[in-house]
Amino acid sequence: SAVTGFSGAGKTSLILDSIVPAIKAQDKGQPLPKQVKEFNSPIHHVVSVDASPIGKSTRSTVATYTSIMDNLRKLFAQQPLAKEKHYTPSYFSYNNKEGACPTCGGTGIVTLDIQFLPDMQQTCPTCHGDRYNQKIQKVKWHDLSIVDVLNLDINEAIPIFKEVPKIERDLLLLKEVGLDYLHLGESTPTLSGGEAQRLKLVTHLSQRQDDTLFVFDEPTIGLHPLDVKVLVHVMQKLIDQGATIITITHDLNLIVNTDYMLDLGPRGGENGGKLVAKGRPLELIKDPHSLTVKYLADYVDQFKLNKIILYNKVAIQ
Repeated sequence: SAVTGFSGAGKTSLILDSIVPAIKAQDKGQPLPKQVKEFNSPIHHVVSVDASPIGKSTRSTVATYTSIMDNLRKLFAQQPLAKEKHYTPSYFSYNNKEGACPTCGGTGIVTLDIQFLPDMQQTCPTCHGDRYNQKIQKVKWHDLSIVDVLNLDINEAIPIFKEVPKIERDLLLLKEVGLDYLHLGESTPTLSGGEAQRLKLVTHLSQRQDDTLFVFDEPTIGLHPLDVKVLVHVMQKLIDQGATIITITHDLNLIVNTDYMLDLGPRGGENGGKLVAKGRPLELIKDPHSLTVKYLADYVDQFKLNKIILYNKVAIQ
């Protein structure tokens, strides 16, 4: 469902300040928010998805955010040289002193303290950004060290791990959300808002979500239309897993792809807070009564002019 309308029309008040706290209160057996008089829902969990950066530390990577890193550590600990040297999975973490480069401590960078100027960072001169010490890099799996594996992008890694189901599963999910160009060792704080948003959803795509509500607050800000198309695809995957989705949005590309919309208004501030339209977007545009629906009708007409066939899920321009 899309919740639409002018800025200040009450979208955030309805969803983030009322419905979301009500679901959490109901699940914990606590009193409802004071503005919610009555509430009953089969949904017990809420996941808020935004485009904020994932982590602040360079130690957070695509591999560590998923379960890939844990499975890689176990895999390398099973190799003959690792067993001979008694290397446990913890040795293959750059966050532990057993595996980390002694110079940078596993960050891959060193910080130079320059008087009267901001600190300057440069690639570690010992490991050259690889994070690991030399003895750990001597352990190989299919002639690849753990550093070699982390330097692979998702597309390169998929065929290599086709016989390691636990790792292959996460790699295929990353490809499915359009992140197949990222390297496994890529630092998550450097990802764009759209990339961070999709990476957060990867962990939810591998399990049923029947009693979970996903809330997206303006998820398409800063995204290219093709990125919006990928996002719609990911949302559909969540729905296939049984999830319920509410998105607060002004994006016509996204609105026209939803199953249902609630339009608040008629304007913002003291002139907002009313429900001015509700229903299926492609039904509402047949007799538009609100400003949002009028814009939506014009948008759909562009598809018709371009002879693009409209389905329940339409192509994105």
